[in-house]
Amino acid sequence: MIYIIDDDKANNFLTRIMLEDVGLTNFRQFKIVDEAMDELHRVVAEKLENEYPTLILLDLNMPIKTGWDFLDEFRAFPHEVKSKASIYLLTSSDFRGDHEKAKSYPEVLDFIDKPVTDEVAKWLKEKYFSPSFE
Repeated sequence: MIYIIDDDKANNFLTRIMLEDVGLTNFRQFKIVDEAMDELHRVVAEKLENEYPTLILLDLNMPIKTGWDFLDEFRAFPHEVKSKASIYLLTSSDFRGDHEKAKSYPEVLDFIDKPVTDEVAKWLKEKYFSPSFE
């Protein structure tokens, strides 16, 4: 399962198209952090392990709660949820402060530039959803 957490309508559309074009269709899109958190709490409470996110594409700059807020709340989830999820921050800027702050979140693997390209979608599929992925 892929979680895309981004308030940008156009970016969500493009990300969805890029993922679908490479055959990734098992994803959920959330426009605000609380929607994603509510869903994550639900799947954990119901022990729906096959719905735990394998990949989280997270925008930082959103209204109400930011991607940083999501990361802070995500840390409270059980180990089996956190250990399964690979988190990439979606960005449309090169703000150095975000890169520095991200270093304090070991959950964050890297940044992905918006919009997600076909090459990035293919790479994500190969890395996280190929038969050899464990």
